[in-house]
Amino acid sequence: MSRAARAALSSQIKTGLLWLAICFCLPIAATAQPVTQVWLQEETDRLQKDHDLIAMGAGVLIVGHDPVIAVSGTRYKGSDIPVTTDDAWHIGSNTKALTALLYARLVMSGEAEWGATLPELFPSLAEDMAPDWTQTQIEDLLSHRSGIGDIGLVWLFKHKGSKASLPKQRLETARQRLSEPPQGHPGEFEYSNLNYILAGAAIEELTGQSWESAMRSNLLQLDGANWAHGWGFGPPPKGLQGHQKGLFGPSPAGRGSGADNPEALGPAGTVHVPIASHLQLLVEFVTPQSEFLPEAQRQHLLAPWPDNSADYALGWAVQDDDRLGRVYRHNGSNTMWLSRVELVPSRNAVIIVNANQYNDASLTATAGLLDAIEEKLAEMTP
Repeated sequence: MSRAARAALSSQIKTGLLWLAICFCLPIAATAQPVTQVWLQEETDRLQKDHDLIAMGAGVLIVGHDPVIAVSGTRYKGSDIPVTTDDAWHIGSNTKALTALLYARLVMSGEAEWGATLPELFPSLAEDMAPDWTQTQIEDLLSHRSGIGDIGLVWLFKHKGSKASLPKQRLETARQRLSEPPQGHPGEFEYSNLNYILAGAAIEELTGQSWESAMRSNLLQLDGANWAHGWGFGPPPKGLQGHQKGLFGPSPAGRGSGADNPEALGPAGTVHVPIASHLQLLVEFVTPQSEFLPEAQRQHLLAPWPDNSADYALGWAVQDDDRLGRVYRHNGSNTMWLSRVELVPSRNAVIIVNANQYNDASLTATAGLLDAIEEKLAEMTP
């Protein structure tokens, strides 16, 4: 081949590669970040002020993009210290999805099995267990279909000041409830924190450590994890405070035992975390080929239980949205905070919207911001 021919061929190859690159870039441009920092900050500021919230925070993370986070307001009522993106927020019942995720991680390590029954999860209690519980599975607890019944005010008061170890408190709770017939209706969806207290107790039996320690070592504080920062249990030890309802409006809840539910309720709802860390962990639910959460485990966690007619999976409410397809949502509150989380698999996206008070104003404002973010994601090419 002559030098001129080789040059012409080289030019054709370069031109072809250029067009190939352009073709491959087109889908990327179509999936550019729809939620900008400027837009999210403006919306958060507007809604926080319009609804007179003490503090509000929001975050969006789309696989392949950097997280976008905005916060507005002050750390607590009467303070002039602005909330920061490093501040932790109490996420209440959004802890449940993490407890279910922890169980999935134990399945991955061979320490647990899906389909395990209550006698298998609590062998020390099996002899005294009421016959009604022999076929109840871990999935029934995680989907609120066990029929275990409500937690009750008596339990809350009893455990508020208990000095017993947390695993002992949870195991004793399991012992008492499982020695009696179901208070609810097995197989029917009946939302109850007690389901997750028992799930936490089962995890403690399987691992030989407290639910809190198992969460730290298997989930929250893994070396090298993008999300391994700022997690804890109970009210945040510094920064933001939750707020109690009062005759004269919300008042700071402080950081003592009165600022959260009893510690024994942990697996059902006592985690606090900065928005960035929460986003980075939840995005594993929507990350294709995630090594942390392989497809088989993700599908099990997100599949409606016990079948597709259900609208709750394992720690997630399941809804079909006209704009975004199937989405997974959950709200969390200990009555002093509000946290809304959402997985949008069709956009490989996660949304978080938080407030450090729980009332009509925070419910309206956070719902409005969540809907606005959804509208932005709907503009993306699936």
